[in-house]
Amino acid sequence: MKKLWRENRVLMLLLSILLICFIAIVCVAITFFYSKNVSNYGSRLDDIDKHPITEKFKNEYEDAVYENDGVAKVKINTKGRVIYVHIKFEDEVSLEDAKSIAYNSLELFDEDILSYYDINFAVKNSEFLVYGAKNSITDHVSWNNNTEIIEEEETDEN
Repeated sequence: MKKLWRENRVLMLLLSILLICFIAIVCVAITFFYSKNVSNYGSRLDDIDKHPITEKFKNEYEDAVYENDGVAKVKINTKGRVIYVHIKFEDEVSLEDAKSIAYNSLELFDEDILSYYDINFAVKNSEFLVYGAKNSITDHVSWNNNTEIIEEEETDEN
């Protein structure tokens, strides 16, 4: 045995390292593929039952936003910890008025909901389409800049 070890110790050391790596890879693969089913959101939604968004609240929210002048359509959806609010305005409503109506609609949410959920607004009419986002830890809504895309005309310089 000593002779076998002296003549092949490098080979045996490499084989033992290879065997240890193979066992480690198999263990990781088994835990990865055969672990218990976990939600797509991981543990982020564990307390969502304590902060429900009911259909009754959604209907009340939509009715309250409809009371503003120029609102054509309102839709509110939730997915995970994000509330999506889509508000379509009539053409005579300005961009600033639309942003103001969307921001003021935050008053309809309880403080508990505002501190738990992120809120995304999509505000549009035929002249603009603006997206706004309010994070659960902030008090303001961040709006995109609504920069109009202007295509440059190609000129032939010959």
